[in-house]
Amino acid sequence: RTSIRFIDTSGQPRSPQSLVTRLEKMGSHDVAVGGVLGAAHHAPKIDPAGAPRLDLSIHCANSSLDLGIVGRLDPALTRSDDPAVPAALVLHVVRRRESLFDADTSGGLRWADPAECLLDLHEARLETQARSLFDALEARRQAVS
Repeated sequence: RTSIRFIDTSGQPRSPQSLVTRLEKMGSHDVAVGGVLGAAHHAPKIDPAGAPRLDLSIHCANSSLDLGIVGRLDPALTRSDDPAVPAALVLHVVRRRESLFDADTSGGLRWADPAECLLDLHEARLETQARSLFDALEARRQAVS
């Protein structure tokens, strides 16, 4: 899985929630919210407050990757390969035929599928939130069967 990290260079980083508000206004159908915020969408018991970064999944099955959305979200975000510097945004490339993104009822946002969110949480070493998401998905599976 390809992940591209971005750091804030302004000294006044935007919160993940404010970036999501900007994303919602953009109405992009090939980008979905994942990570802690996406996990909270799939498992409402997860508290998204204090999310350390924004994880976005971008669908590009048959096309080249366009990173222009990052500059439109926040021009102060700069690509960084240094894992020692905390990322403000991590973009995960989804290359499968269908994105499997959930559309928000308002239509402005897409949500990454639970598996992508779980991978995001593990990558960020947020094991407590990952366990909570896994437990919620397991409880949902048992309720259906």
